[in-house]
Amino acid sequence: MKKFLLVMPAVLSFALTACTGTEVTSSPDKKPANSGSHSTSAKSHAAPAGIGDTITLKSNEDDLKLEVTVVKAISSAKPKDDFNVPEQGRRFAAVQIRLKNVGSTTYDDSPGNGAKLIDGQDQQYDEAMSDIAQGPSIGSSVKLAPGGSRKGYLVFAVPKKAKIAKFQFALDSGFGPQAGEGLLK
Repeated sequence: MKKFLLVMPAVLSFALTACTGTEVTSSPDKKPANSGSHSTSAKSHAAPAGIGDTITLKSNEDDLKLEVTVVKAISSAKPKDDFNVPEQGRRFAAVQIRLKNVGSTTYDDSPGNGAKLIDGQDQQYDEAMSDIAQGPSIGSSVKLAPGGSRKGYLVFAVPKKAKIAKFQFALDSGFGPQAGEGLLK
């Protein structure tokens, strides 16, 4: 009975921690007043993030925060060589992102693990870990000291008829407490 009473709080704590969900945000960070945007309409504040917008995400580590910016989206990317090709009936789509560590601890993760490409039918795709001719990938392992940044492509194999619509990213290999989601228009 004593063992049960000692173990039960730990089990309950783990179960409650495992059941907490991930917050998905599509709200871009507020731009500084001198960013050149003079619009103050409610509609512009309610608009979801898109290409060029930054979303700051938190990690499960208290002191780790990353600014995630979608720089470019390519709906039909060219393979880098003849060996790196998608399966028949699929094409490569790519999203170029910029990661900036704005926390006080080192980011050490594989960005592709927390990345999802979502099409117009709300189907999602995992990173294909391929290279494209349009530019370098962000890499399978990224280490960023506080203040450091990295830019590169994440590549996805999608059906040829799919229309890419959104990009979603989370820290901690996809298990972070927040996920950022933006439109690719």
